[in-house]
Amino acid sequence: MGMPTSTFPCQTGRKPVLPIWKSTGIRAKGRRTRSPDMLDLVLAIKLGVAAIALTWIAVIVMMPRRQTLHIVWAIFCGGLAAVMLREVFTPAQLGPMGPALIIASCATCSLFWLVARALFRPGAVIGWPQLVLVGGIFAPTVIKQGLLAVNAEAMLGTAAQAQLFESLSQGQTLLSSTVLVLSFWEGVRGWSPALPANEKRLRGLFLATFGLCVSTCVMLLDHGNANLPPAFMAATQALCALAILIVTSIAVRFRAHHPLAHPQPPARPALSAESQQEARDMARRIHALMEQDAPYLDPDFKVATLARRLREPDYKVSRAITAGLEAPNFNRYVNGWRVAYAKGRLADPERDREPILNIALDSGFASLGPFNRAFKDVTGQTPREFRKARAGHDAALIRTA
Repeated sequence: MGMPTSTFPCQTGRKPVLPIWKSTGIRAKGRRTRSPDMLDLVLAIKLGVAAIALTWIAVIVMMPRRQTLHIVWAIFCGGLAAVMLREVFTPAQLGPMGPALIIASCATCSLFWLVARALFRPGAVIGWPQLVLVGGIFAPTVIKQGLLAVNAEAMLGTAAQAQLFESLSQGQTLLSSTVLVLSFWEGVRGWSPALPANEKRLRGLFLATFGLCVSTCVMLLDHGNANLPPAFMAATQALCALAILIVTSIAVRFRAHHPLAHPQPPARPALSAESQQEARDMARRIHALMEQDAPYLDPDFKVATLARRLREPDYKVSRAITAGLEAPNFNRYVNGWRVAYAKGRLADPERDREPILNIALDSGFASLGPFNRAFKDVTGQTPREFRKARAGHDAALIRTA
């Protein structure tokens, strides 16, 4: 797998800059052609980058609450540490860890896009499109390492394996180039003169550092094919890796204290006095129905179901929920009832041994994930935390009795 830059090694297809363990052995006419001071500096920088990255991982693992940004940043740091270790130590020193580190190296450019997305896109969600793109970058390397492990060359032949590897590398290059562009775009999108000064400075620093480092490694150094001393190219790439790590670390810390505000929903159009009264009347009917019949316990309960029960059009029921009951939407309104029902079950000492999944299903949720999210959204605690806090409160009452 070719390594065009020490920072983003998943872009393949060109000759790599020599790692330190190879650069130190270059000789010409019986003497060393490299500067020991330069290579010692590169070694120190790369080991320092690996140490900082691994420290970040340890810090994030110990966090009591981790956000999406923390998770993708930790994975990126793991990939960056893998790159640095592969360029400092020989394959013989790495031993069986070598193939694993090669695969982990793919987490640099692919995960850096997700880091940028989480930094600059409020409420960014990692869904199937993002996972497919990231997986597409990992897949060629995983396939190549798997084929090498089983000695597929004996079955495929040298020429066929080389052609297959070249095709995989070309596809990986295309995808990794795409995510590098997307990483830059994430910092650009959302830029507005109305942004706070600190936010502008953060984005400017991020874009300048990322753009300069990537363009230097990919274009100026020509993927390792530039006619420059290997030690100089290795030092430039190491400094680029260090710059991106430091600047993005600053951005992650900044975002922890200055989270992006979620976009506000558009204001609802004003209703006429007659429509407002109609919404209030229907809101009372909805509330009475929810209290008496508890239809929210049905996981398939929808606006259309409620409208049929009330013998009213769907749009009027939705309007009554938002305008009359002042709920954000139907789902949030129904989940509020479901969470209230679940709280009663969780607060019952006789149900302490009942699995939380059973309580979620009995409360009208189709699975545990949506229940946990809705419960925390309403109460600020997970169901397990809520039950534990209630048990602790009961124990305190018993001790003071």
